[in-house]
Amino acid sequence: MRRRQFIVASVTGVAGSSAGCISLDPGSGSPVHPFADSTVAVRIDNNSETDHDVEANAREALEFWEENSQEYVGFDIEFEVVSADDPEVVIAYADDPSGCEAVEGFSERVLGCAPVLQPGSRPNLPVTTRVVAGARPFGKILVTTKHEIGHVLGLGHDDDPREIMSNQPEDRIPLYAVRIEIWESVLQGHERTTAAIRMFNHAVSQWQEDSYEAASAAFRAACDDYQEITESFEDAVARTDEFDGHPRVETVALDDLRELLGQLESRADAAVGFTGTMAAESDARATGDTDLANSKRTDANEYIREYNAIGPVELRDVAIALGLVRGFERDEPVLGTDEDELDQD
Repeated sequence: MRRRQFIVASVTGVAGSSAGCISLDPGSGSPVHPFADSTVAVRIDNNSETDHDVEANAREALEFWEENSQEYVGFDIEFEVVSADDPEVVIAYADDPSGCEAVEGFSERVLGCAPVLQPGSRPNLPVTTRVVAGARPFGKILVTTKHEIGHVLGLGHDDDPREIMSNQPEDRIPLYAVRIEIWESVLQGHERTTAAIRMFNHAVSQWQEDSYEAASAAFRAACDDYQEITESFEDAVARTDEFDGHPRVETVALDDLRELLGQLESRADAAVGFTGTMAAESDARATGDTDLANSKRTDANEYIREYNAIGPVELRDVAIALGLVRGFERDEPVLGTDEDELDQD
């Protein structure tokens, strides 16, 4: 395979892409793919704010198809990436799916699009493939880029390789079941948080009314809720070990994921600390042991400071780190909001 020079051209107004395809009708000529057994000039347009190297992303995707086109599409192909104004193919990276409106079922969750060039078709040049980059993991962007180039080479969603061309996430996303289980553990913890916060606020009301026995019971109930929340996040953290050493581990932002899950676990653990300590504080106050009550309240305030310092984690960030489209519309934070920071007393 001959050496090529890769150049990235930054442009203004290049739209994002989606994980879809747009069919082109075959022409009346010979049923041969328009790019079969040829060298295709490709320009890479970067209109994304991603921190990833889109040049490297495109290069890896193109080299994959150079090495595997004979197996999957039945002809050889080479790509020469250029900065010219008249390429045959453009790979356009952006942060939204504008330009993919022709994709069936279009929405803001579309991640790329490209026309399916069938044998005998005569496409208008350049053929544009669109890839949404944004905050997605490098490996997920790479899969989308490979997928859209596969469409340009004539492949549909039912063709091999399934892990690239399939439109079903369980085919395309490695360890998909593990990702979903982690996501569901996070959702479970998030959904239990509402009940825990409600119970904690009830406990505070009882404590402020000097109903210390009732306050103690409510604080312990909230503590039990937060303990279960902590266990949900612990399970999620433990499941991340299954990504270690996987050949496609780059499709998940593993370091980011572990950091986010660690924040969730630490914040829930701090909540266990202040609810449990406030239960003990209420018990001491109910028996008239003021010194012990004041000591426990000081401890509770330390846990509250820790809880507030960690801050909330947004569900959307977890979904992005997992490489899942599912959940992107969930913008609410897990374990409270910035406005819901606990007061110290």
